[in-house]
Amino acid sequence: MNVRLTYFSAVRFLSRYIKKYKKHFITFYIGWLIDSLLVVVMPVLLGIMIDEIVYYQNLEVFLKCALVLFSCIVFSGILYFFIYAQHGYLMNMFVFSIRKDVFIHYQKCDARFLSSAMSGEMVSVLQSYCEECMHFVIRNIIHFSNGILLLCIYTIYLLLVDWRIGLIALGAAIVSTIINMRLEGKIRGLGTEERECYGEYIGWIYEIITALSNIRMLGAQKRVEELFEKKQKAIFGAGRKSEFAKLKAENAIAFVNLVVKLVMYVLAAWLAIKGNVTLGVLIVIFEFFDKLSYQIKGISLRYFDAQTRISYIQKIYDFLQLPVEQEGNGELLIKRGEIQFDKITMGYEETPVLLKELSLIIKSGERVALVGKSGCGKSTLAHMLIGFFRPQSGVIRIDGQNLSECNLRSVRQEIGLVQQDVCVFDGTIRQNILLGNKYAKEKELIEACKAAGLWEVIEALPDGLDTMIGSQGQGLSGGQKQRLAIARIYLNNPRIIIFDEATSSLDMETEQVIHRELDKVLRNKTAIIIAHRQSSVMLCDRVVLLEDGKIVESGKPYEMIRTSVRFQKLFAIEEAGI
Repeated sequence: MNVRLTYFSAVRFLSRYIKKYKKHFITFYIGWLIDSLLVVVMPVLLGIMIDEIVYYQNLEVFLKCALVLFSCIVFSGILYFFIYAQHGYLMNMFVFSIRKDVFIHYQKCDARFLSSAMSGEMVSVLQSYCEECMHFVIRNIIHFSNGILLLCIYTIYLLLVDWRIGLIALGAAIVSTIINMRLEGKIRGLGTEERECYGEYIGWIYEIITALSNIRMLGAQKRVEELFEKKQKAIFGAGRKSEFAKLKAENAIAFVNLVVKLVMYVLAAWLAIKGNVTLGVLIVIFEFFDKLSYQIKGISLRYFDAQTRISYIQKIYDFLQLPVEQEGNGELLIKRGEIQFDKITMGYEETPVLLKELSLIIKSGERVALVGKSGCGKSTLAHMLIGFFRPQSGVIRIDGQNLSECNLRSVRQEIGLVQQDVCVFDGTIRQNILLGNKYAKEKELIEACKAAGLWEVIEALPDGLDTMIGSQGQGLSGGQKQRLAIARIYLNNPRIIIFDEATSSLDMETEQVIHRELDKVLRNKTAIIIAHRQSSVMLCDRVVLLEDGKIVESGKPYEMIRTSVRFQKLFAIEEAGI
């Protein structure tokens, strides 16, 4: 989890994805290698052509070299097209493989670790950060290694021509490498700071967009504008520092190359005057040194870019190390629907002990209301039942089966959850209801809508079940969204249903309508209703009152109204909205 990636460990991490498309990457690399070698051969051919005409007047050799040079140029153009066809394929498939792993891991990730993750930052990880992995492989591995190979070829050629010229070129490469190594840590640190700043901004902007109506109602536009400017300045500042550090290194290397180039030109001119090199070789020397300078600059830029991209890869690597939900191998098979919480202890980092050896038995077909002040562990207890959390100690049994020994697919198939915030996607009503049971028939779908009291609403719509609804249920009222959630659960037909404050945001009239529909849906099912409203509690057979992580009272709702001081006080507080 705290492993800090280096260049080579980042390569090892990405190698699992590179191996999936090994043939394509090898083909791509060979293509670039051949193209790089052609770049070396063409100036040499040009030098030979010049010498054959200027010194030997050999037109035949000149024309043969010209034909070879022309063939190299044509072949390079065809090869370039082939290389980028491979690049397009790899850009899609390689990035898709990483995105798929990140997305699957996101769905399996332990809920405790996801609670602190910003939605906007996750979008950045899935989209732009995954693309940076491909850029790292192409630019910072393949182009980087080809650049080093060309650097070696150019240096060896210059050494063969004259050892002094070769040593000057070699010195330039060594000085550039030292500059790179000196600034590596700083550039990577600034790249990480820039990435974190951008990720925080994306998460913030995502939340602002989704809460735009609330911001308008609060009249907080001016404050949000100020925050927007502040975050933009922070991004610009981080980017400016990162770019300045890169620019400083690039200018230092450019200055070294300029000095070396001047020395090289003076030395080469002196050798030409002395007759030690021909005009053609002199042109090749100048061309190769220009290319050598270009490769030194390119290698440096790619090295600095690699430090920034490693910070993006680090984020993906860290995310993929997050613990996933734990599950067993058995199938949960519910016949009666009896639930037993046996000495359950549970807590979080901010609340080390939320539930303290809590024991509770819910009989088959019983409706139990869990009530208590906010933060007493009601929702945690329900979420443990569907496998979002595991108790730190104690056992949850359903019909005698240990829940921790069952796989999560079977658990969530047999236990349904309806929350206050209903999950509604951008699509049709049909698609949203079929989310949990895509194989349901039309007759079953209509039956579910009728049971949830939604059918009359759907019939009044021009496109019926195929009516489009916007993201977050735009176009649906709060009550209609709750009915949609109930229809979805009805279609799933779980043996146990949990309602986690499902009607707390609705008005009293709409809530009463939903309660009537619930009575039909919950028939012959075991139900847990978490509620802050007395009207929801009165639907239940039994009330369990939690306080400080323990059950302090339990009984029938009508009896507790008369006899329980805690119950009376709790709902006096809740109904008053305090």
